[in-house]
Amino acid sequence: MALIGVLGAAAAFFMFGGLAGVTKTGSSDPLDAIPKASFMAATLDFAELRRSPIYDVVFGDGKEGGPGAADPMRRALGVTALADACGFDPTSRVQRLSLSMPEEGERGEFGVAARIDVTRDELEKCTRSLADKRGGHAETHDVGSFVVLEDTGSGGSTATRPRLAYGRGGLLVVGKGTWFDAMLGAADHIKPGVREAAEHVALRTSMTSHDGFRAPTLLVTAILPRTLRDRLKNEMGAEAGSQDGSNAIMAGVLGVSAVGVALHAGASGQNVDASLELVCDSAEGCEAVEKLAQKKRAEWSRDLSLRMVGLGPLLDSFELKREGAHLRATVSAGADALAATIERVLKLRARRSPGDEPPSGGPRPRPRKPGKPDGDIVPARPDGG
Repeated sequence: MALIGVLGAAAAFFMFGGLAGVTKTGSSDPLDAIPKASFMAATLDFAELRRSPIYDVVFGDGKEGGPGAADPMRRALGVTALADACGFDPTSRVQRLSLSMPEEGERGEFGVAARIDVTRDELEKCTRSLADKRGGHAETHDVGSFVVLEDTGSGGSTATRPRLAYGRGGLLVVGKGTWFDAMLGAADHIKPGVREAAEHVALRTSMTSHDGFRAPTLLVTAILPRTLRDRLKNEMGAEAGSQDGSNAIMAGVLGVSAVGVALHAGASGQNVDASLELVCDSAEGCEAVEKLAQKKRAEWSRDLSLRMVGLGPLLDSFELKREGAHLRATVSAGADALAATIERVLKLRARRSPGDEPPSGGPRPRPRKPGKPDGDIVPARPDGG
């Protein structure tokens, strides 16, 4: 849905006059559109991801011999619907993308910014299709260096309606409420951005200081709110301070103040490398979390079902390293083998989905009557057989 919003913003922008006469002076880097007050900040290099076999599995359309297992994922993201309407695949045009979430806000609130590469002809075709669906209920106005599009026909207040904006260098922003305004302000450098958030900057710097992760494909940092952690600790009461091993581990988990994830999606024939970094309130807290991680790793290593689906190499490559109040975990696996594992998991999930429709033209299952078990009941023979 975020991708639909991003591409829809560009299409609708051309519907209302295009780029003629508009001078853009803001940033074209999606990272700059992440406000300082973000609880979670993520950046994704889509151009690099497209070189990995994982991209074909997750976003492939299944055509021309493609994996085809990703169709449910594409439908969930809304990519298929937009590709059908506009005649091009949005995931093939996104260069870089950022995602941010406010520490305080409505449930599920987030903002997306992306830099995309599409032609005017493609956007005009998309415009005609989207205009029919939108019913023309849209208004545009300038906010800083952005042209903002609002769907006034959807009802609701400005705070609840999703808004879209197009800025300099193909930067598209989608969000709602005050968070959307904060994103535009950050991109125009008139409001504080994530580059001024000391905790995010420190964690991103730490994660990209290691070989192989200096320019990761995906980088996510989350600063866990102190209010949330304090509330959970209070709910646990005195148990969290107990000397019991399990309670000490739980107290250590609640003492994690920041989490970072970095992933380098290797091309075919290369490795996919991932790292997870935790920042704890104390070295003792990190030691407790390390014990929990080692325990879980041992349990997962003995789980044959995980190995059967192809996760064995990841489990075997798992490494932990603790330095004071920092705990870092790394895993690595061949890109081709990991893509095959993801494809296998997606196919299994699709096969087990209760909402799957029967094949076209095939018989539909009869509805089960209440109180009756599934399947046919074969009466017993008189001889007891």
